[in-house]
Amino acid sequence: MKDEARLENIDQLTNLIEADSNEHALKEIATLFVSAMNDWPSQNQTNINEYIEELHNYFGTPITKDAILSKTTSDSSEDLWRKESAASLLELLDIAEKQYQEEDLKQLIQTIVKYYQNPSVITDPVALLEQFGVYDEKMDLSSYQYPTLELLPSLLQPLFSKMGQEASQYKLPLLLDGSEDLKLRELYHHPNILLAGTIASGKTQFVYNQLVMWLYLYHPAQLKLVICRSKPVDYNTLAILERHFLAALPGVETPLVEGKQVCSTIDAIILECEQRLNLFQKAGVKGVEDYNNKFINRTLDPNLGHRYLPNIVLVMDDIQTFLDENTIKSLIALTQMNLYTGIYLLAVTSQIMSRIITPQLRANFSVRIGMKLMSQNESKKILDRVGAEKLASPGELIYEQGERLGKGTQPYVEYNFIAAICKFISEQRGYPSVYLLPIYEIESPSIDDFDIGMRDQLFREAAQLIVMHQQGSTALIQRKLKLGYNRAGRIMDQLEAAGIVGPFEGSKAREVLYPDEYTLNLYLDSLAKNNYEIDTPSGSSDKDKNFINNPIERKVHGDKNDETKSALPKNINKLHTPHQSSRKLLLYLVILIAVTAFFYWMSKL
Repeated sequence: MKDEARLENIDQLTNLIEADSNEHALKEIATLFVSAMNDWPSQNQTNINEYIEELHNYFGTPITKDAILSKTTSDSSEDLWRKESAASLLELLDIAEKQYQEEDLKQLIQTIVKYYQNPSVITDPVALLEQFGVYDEKMDLSSYQYPTLELLPSLLQPLFSKMGQEASQYKLPLLLDGSEDLKLRELYHHPNILLAGTIASGKTQFVYNQLVMWLYLYHPAQLKLVICRSKPVDYNTLAILERHFLAALPGVETPLVEGKQVCSTIDAIILECEQRLNLFQKAGVKGVEDYNNKFINRTLDPNLGHRYLPNIVLVMDDIQTFLDENTIKSLIALTQMNLYTGIYLLAVTSQIMSRIITPQLRANFSVRIGMKLMSQNESKKILDRVGAEKLASPGELIYEQGERLGKGTQPYVEYNFIAAICKFISEQRGYPSVYLLPIYEIESPSIDDFDIGMRDQLFREAAQLIVMHQQGSTALIQRKLKLGYNRAGRIMDQLEAAGIVGPFEGSKAREVLYPDEYTLNLYLDSLAKNNYEIDTPSGSSDKDKNFINNPIERKVHGDKNDETKSALPKNINKLHTPHQSSRKLLLYLVILIAVTAFFYWMSKL
């Protein structure tokens, strides 16, 4: 408060503004404030606090645009005398509303005074205001306009209006019934949803309805969508929301996730989940709601890695088309850790009886919804009871509601209306790029820094795993060996240093430099023979490191013997291999059979 009292003269403020070499909105607002104060008809008015007091007496409290406009429209001589000053005040409030969502002139002037008493090196308009008040995650797109109800068909406008009013009490709502008896469900405590239904039962329309509702309710800073599509048509229109609502891996051609990218995208979301849990631990909270409240109230330091965490919803339509062994394990890992993290999974399937949707995966979906199904067995599979087989019309659904089943109907929103909503959003200013998910690989340190004496106890197992799958993926080590991401990353660095995998290549899996386990085992055995026993850590000299780090190129042509000889150090060829033992045993058997046959023939003579 003592510092604040020092800057109270308009001439002081003018000099500080002129000395500010940075260009930002707060400087422009301060300049307009000085102009308004100079135009005020009081004689010799130089004290900022006294000027604010006069404004309060004249315009009332709080000093807003509406209060100023009500005076400037007056024809009295007193009001006309102040119109020029009021014009500057209106202009600066207009800038403040767009840049900072601040409508109170007094609060704004206090911010200006605080800033110019201790000018910051940060010139970003968002960061400037963050120093003096609460953080607003919507501030960097403060001019963003939410979609209007007029973009929807007139019959659905009352429904979405009512939905908007009721959904404000939910952290992330799910629309279950769009009839007059509107039913929403809170997903914060149940973040994983599984929907099953036959073809043409309304499953994709169910997803559309959730997306439309969320686009109406949330600012781009609050919600990010990851769309995994099995058909190229269904979600095409969402691609134009890339700079507003979509999240994706770095370097991908399209923000909509295709089949080959699904597993790596899920692994990236797992990493995002782990990062959030670490942030919760540092902040001393249990969930994303408490964490974001702390961040908004400026009790968490961004310099320590803290950030605002938007909701992330992973949508997988026709989930069975994406599932393989690795994807299933990744989904199980995600659904076991995403509670209260602000990360959600909405999965849809038409093949609930498929064996690829394993019982363990299915059990992790706490919200299960059935649309029209073909049999009682299918209904039991999704809901643990019959009922879904009796549904008739597209859009009808049943869901678990305590000990009984609830029933709902989904409204039908035509695709062209959804496209119009997306177009309305996409034409506004967005973020510079898609919201980037963390890369599931980490950049390795210099190979020269690798110390074989510090290798992991699971080094050999990880090497065999990588070569067996021919996939240099940290996530693979993490899943198969049940390790944390950091430890799996360190093992991958050691594998690179040992010449078993290639260098880090962004979001791509590393190249595996050994063609098969037999070749790998020969190499690992050679390390043991040269005092580099893999199972017992030991030190290594620089000369030894050069031997270990020598990259091994895989050959495309030639027979296996040539490939083995060219791929391994020379001293490995001298080892007693299993093939040599087999040849000797075969020779002994041939000799034994020949001798036995000879004596048998002699006994017959």
